Amino acid sequence: MIRWIIAIAVGLLAAWLAYGPRARGASGAPSRVTWLLAALRAAAVAVVAALLLGAPRGRETPRAPLVALDVSASWRRAVGDESTFVQGWRRQLRDSALGSAAAGTAVVLVGDSLRESTTDEFTGLLPGDGASRVRPAVDRAASLGRSLVLVTDGEVDDADALAESPAGSRVIRLAASPRRDVAVADLQVPVSVTGGDTVTASVTLTAGGVTADDGMLHLRVDGVEVASTAIPPLAPFASTRLTVPFVATRGDRVALVQAVAVMASDAEGRNDTLTVAMEVGDRPSAVFVSTAPDIDVREVLTVLRGALDVPTRAYLRVAPTVWRVEGSLAPVSEADVKARAATAGLLIVHGDTTWRAQAGNGAAAARALWVPAPPTQIARAGELTRTPEWYAAAAPPSPLVAALSALPFDSLPPVTLAGPAAGGDPVLTMRLGKQGTAQPAIAAREANGSRTVVISGSGYAGWSLRGGRGREAFTALWGAIFDWVSAGRGDVRAARPVAGVVRAGDVVAWRRGGADSLVAVHLTARGVAVKPTAGDSLLLRFGSRYEASSAAMPAGVYDVQTAGGASVLVVNASREWVPRAPVVAAGPLARGSAGTDAPRLADAGWPFVLALLLLCAEWITRRSSGQR
Repeated sequence: MIRWIIAIAVGLLAAWLAYGPRARGASGAPSRVTWLLAALRAAAVAVVAALLLGAPRGRETPRAPLVALDVSASWRRAVGDESTFVQGWRRQLRDSALGSAAAGTAVVLVGDSLRESTTDEFTGLLPGDGASRVRPAVDRAASLGRSLVLVTDGEVDDADALAESPAGSRVIRLAASPRRDVAVADLQVPVSVTGGDTVTASVTLTAGGVTADDGMLHLRVDGVEVASTAIPPLAPFASTRLTVPFVATRGDRVALVQAVAVMASDAEGRNDTLTVAMEVGDRPSAVFVSTAPDIDVREVLTVLRGALDVPTRAYLRVAPTVWRVEGSLAPVSEADVKARAATAGLLIVHGDTTWRAQAGNGAAAARALWVPAPPTQIARAGELTRTPEWYAAAAPPSPLVAALSALPFDSLPPVTLAGPAAGGDPVLTMRLGKQGTAQPAIAAREANGSRTVVISGSGYAGWSLRGGRGREAFTALWGAIFDWVSAGRGDVRAARPVAGVVRAGDVVAWRRGGADSLVAVHLTARGVAVKPTAGDSLLLRFGSRYEASSAAMPAGVYDVQTAGGASVLVVNASREWVPRAPVVAAGPLARGSAGTDAPRLADAGWPFVLALLLLCAEWITRRSSGQR
């Protein structure tokens, strides 16, 4: 309505500007001809202004809402007989808003993707998506200016997205009757172990909508049961975590660790099993030995085990001839430490770099020798002492320059050098007090296929503890060091799956193991003819990052082949099969009314003809009255 008011006001203003000064004749009364001309001008200009403003030519009608149907597999969890479920699900759809929609009405299907559909296709539609993401439907409704009607079972992955729904949106929740169920929700084991080690598996169990009775949890390695424990009763939708120790049998391989939950009257068997891959080797991937442990050791181990995912054993000398296992602080003899260091693929020695592994077992092909700075002397009375502060200056040309050239040298905290790093090409240089000649703080060399990095100084942990760019620089520095030296530690795979549970419907995360930023991956499914959705080959683009992701894959066990070696990827059943409490309730999502539609005046042809006729009538009247 406001557009028509503006258009009429513009028409009256145009008529007054054109004929207002001559609105009265010789007798002082308005001239009939002038009034007629002004009316014609006002009408013509008003019609043109209405066309330009997009004024409506009829009454506004509410826009039809966008109907979105959740087709995730959670509908089919613990339903018992499949045919009974299909009949009941379709009956629920007919009784909902979808049943009252006209035949052929367009709807969208949400789950792991957004697809177009119609109400006519419901007779052959079954839910089975591996995710419940509703964000695409919310964005589609907002872009169309329509309200959203979401038909779901209440279990969605991104319920917070519904808070951004357009005005007039609502949820129709078709709840299913709860049944007794217990599922294996998570399984955690070490990424890599040495044969003969005692390994602890952490298993998370979740109950369905009915109280779960007690049962048994069985742990299997390569199909052979190695341990079991009792499952306590669980309240509806409650979870519990069980720890199960077992001994990893010897043999260099990738073992499949499987947790199986068994409970009487369990209504859903597709969520009772969860499998992960665990690498079993005859030698540890990396051994960290520190004869002078400090906070630097802790932060570097965090990078090794966390960001870089390198399985690492660490041993600390807390007193002469007294050694402890890092983490548990269990005592260990120096002879055992030397024996294990001698079999490591990557050996990091911190402190006394003259310390040597046990002779006769061979030496590690990759080494990092780290010399910390000596303790600062305590000032005597009347004296001042100051710790020398060395600041990162530059990254000279070296095998690591590509990863270190972007470090924020001007904003990094100082460290204390133990002297120039010798015995190789400078990797990182530092200046005392940001002045004087730059000295090498880190050096690297390669000889006869063996790579060695020499690190000098203490205080690198200050970069990580500061957070922000400092933490990123700390991770980049040690990541570059161990990434380059890893070519000699026996694990030279260009890429490998990130450890952890992978489920159908989730993207697959990959971690770079070599220097290449573009890695080709070949996948082969075991046992059945299942192929990834994008074919049996992937091309991972890491860029400057250590992680990349690829599209979701069907459930199964895949042998992964990349440059430098092989690994195993286990994709479990979708997360939709794991019970969870509904997070979306039925009812309105956003107050207000839905958008409206009205036919635009410009969509018809007659307003243009009318405006032209009014202008022509005004011109003819002016000429007949003797006006120009």
